[in-house]
Amino acid sequence: MNTKQFISNFTTIVSVFLIIQPLYSQQVTNAKVEFGGRQLNGTLGSSKFTEYRDMSPGLFANKFSLGFMNGENTKFFSLWGSNVGQYNQNFVAQFGERGSFKLELEWDQIPHNYTNTARTAFGGAGTGALVMPDLVQNKLRTLLTTDLNPGVSGVQFDTLAITNLVLGSVRGVDIVSRRDKGKAMFSYSPIEEIDIKLQYTNERRSGTKPLGGNFSFNPIELIEPTNYRTQEAKANLEYAIKDWNLQLGYSASVFDNNVDVLVWDNPFREIDAVGSGSRGRIDLYPNNSAQNVNVSGAGNLPFDTRLMATASYGWRRQNDKFIPFTINTAFDTVSNFPVLPAASLNGKVGTTLMNFTVVNRFFSSLWFSARYRFFDYNNETPPLIFPAYVTADNSLTRVQRRNAVIGYKKVNTSFDATLRMISDVSLKVGYEREDWDRKHRDAEKTEENIYKASLNYTLRSWFLLRTSYSLGAKKTPHYNAEELAEEMYPQGEPVGTLGQLPQLRKFDMATRDRNKANVMTQIMPFDVLSFSGSFGLTNDDFKESQYGLLSNKSNNFSIDVTFNPTYDLAIYASYTGENFNYAMKSKQRSTPAADTSGYDWSSDLKDVVQSFAGGLTWSVDPEVLDFAIDFSYSDAKGTIATSAVNPILVTSAQNYPDTRSILRQLHASVGYHLTEHFTPRLEYRFEGYTESYFNQDVMQPYMVPVDPGASGAVFLGARQPGYSAHIIYFVLSYEF
Repeated sequence: MNTKQFISNFTTIVSVFLIIQPLYSQQVTNAKVEFGGRQLNGTLGSSKFTEYRDMSPGLFANKFSLGFMNGENTKFFSLWGSNVGQYNQNFVAQFGERGSFKLELEWDQIPHNYTNTARTAFGGAGTGALVMPDLVQNKLRTLLTTDLNPGVSGVQFDTLAITNLVLGSVRGVDIVSRRDKGKAMFSYSPIEEIDIKLQYTNERRSGTKPLGGNFSFNPIELIEPTNYRTQEAKANLEYAIKDWNLQLGYSASVFDNNVDVLVWDNPFREIDAVGSGSRGRIDLYPNNSAQNVNVSGAGNLPFDTRLMATASYGWRRQNDKFIPFTINTAFDTVSNFPVLPAASLNGKVGTTLMNFTVVNRFFSSLWFSARYRFFDYNNETPPLIFPAYVTADNSLTRVQRRNAVIGYKKVNTSFDATLRMISDVSLKVGYEREDWDRKHRDAEKTEENIYKASLNYTLRSWFLLRTSYSLGAKKTPHYNAEELAEEMYPQGEPVGTLGQLPQLRKFDMATRDRNKANVMTQIMPFDVLSFSGSFGLTNDDFKESQYGLLSNKSNNFSIDVTFNPTYDLAIYASYTGENFNYAMKSKQRSTPAADTSGYDWSSDLKDVVQSFAGGLTWSVDPEVLDFAIDFSYSDAKGTIATSAVNPILVTSAQNYPDTRSILRQLHASVGYHLTEHFTPRLEYRFEGYTESYFNQDVMQPYMVPVDPGASGAVFLGARQPGYSAHIIYFVLSYEF
């Protein structure tokens, strides 16, 4: 923030205070303002450093708060804000009367800096039309189609000339978006038993973000304009008395995308032709709406029984116009070119939810609960049969395709019983059943039985132990790998289509056994010392899956220690470790002859995340000096080990380079209470981030020197490299 902005924002804060205080001057309950300056040093060029925040050097207004109350302590007004005048600022205001009404207004702003290394040859970034000069397209097409060595197998083009032309045409561009969100909430209680709540939210997202496009097998990285508006409204009425309550609610959401279609030039062709278009086009996120009405309530029944119930119905609509089959004008001369079956989708979905819970505590040491939940995703979108389809604006396939109208019903039922065996020990056992009934998915039905048990042990106030274990067994009575294809291709798939691998199972519908256990403990041997720790593991075994995800194993461990030797000194430390292991199997298929075990290959994926943290706070002199320091270290590593049954047949099976990201943070501050109300504070913060991702580290606008197969592709070169930042703050705080 520059000096002019700082003075303007600081003046605004003071003005608000001076204006409001006389109007509400009976009593000021609190007032606080923090402002200061900061200096940055280090390697700060990465967009990762400012991905979701504004961290510019110079003067800044950190935060402020104002609170007022009348003499009877019944009416109140409060106003607070943070990061004033920055891209990630937030403001909240509240006004009301205790027990009667409250109005809350909030405005929030969050930036998203995707990358600042991007370079593009397209003009028109931020709009729905990305264009390149025809002369550049012509030169690139000529270079890419001119064979320098006609006698050598395959086209030998001038890689260096293309690279130089692409790099000479690109320009740097920051890819950034911003979210501005305003929210208003009002609650009113005309009498003690009735509560009315209203809420309205208006969110705008503007800017750009990366998007992938393609021409046949040649990927093109694009800059997508973001100009969204989402409005949400909620209304809720609640009536409550001693033994029961009833709630009625309504919600609505409307999404508008002000950029309907994105069109981009083909960098390597300026003239349309069947088999190679000069432009591409994609329909962006459609406008849509959703509404929901609900009723819920709870009441006491005889024999210490309580019933809770919820029912709701929602409807979702989307009727965005279809774009034409292709933007390639060469298809205009094709005889009997297909016609769209409708002007728009007329998408309709209805959702029905019913939820019931019964709890009985008739016996003091034994109580029961039962639950039933039903959810129906009823897709009423009309099925449409398209007479043909165009692939990547290049080729026409005269095969009928139908949109798959996917829906499902999900039912959960459960029962559990809790027994307090002695005053310190309780045992809970339970059973749950989950049934899915899907429409147009590979497995129409799945059923899962889940058995649960937990044990809690509390020894006075210094020892707590909680354990839980669950065993789930999901069954898939019938799996049809071609179910979706049969729905989408009413006359059969195109000739030569390989089809779905019959033995492949999609993990969300596959038969699966799950074991899950958790242990949590807290120990306080002394009032000044406490330990807490937890351990959890999950083991998913897809025992009937021959291909796809075969197993998913994970575990986590954490420990926290807190030491408070005196009331003005606190020391803490923590460690968290997470391990994720996935076993997958696939097949290198190009023809039906490849469906043998000799073409199989497997991947073992492993992610390990470790985090350390610690620090202390110390009031050296509670009235004069305080000190704080904390640090954190997070290390995430990913490994993909790939092997082939027959390395001669499966040529693509090889280990990927490891991926890794490390984040280090250190923060120290010392504050001196100059007066009762005025405290200057000096702070130092260090942030260090490093990453190694093989799929991003080498990214450039033209990748042929790295990958010869990318001859017809142009990328953004978008990366988020590491950074090292040293930040010094001087903050002045005034409060009363």
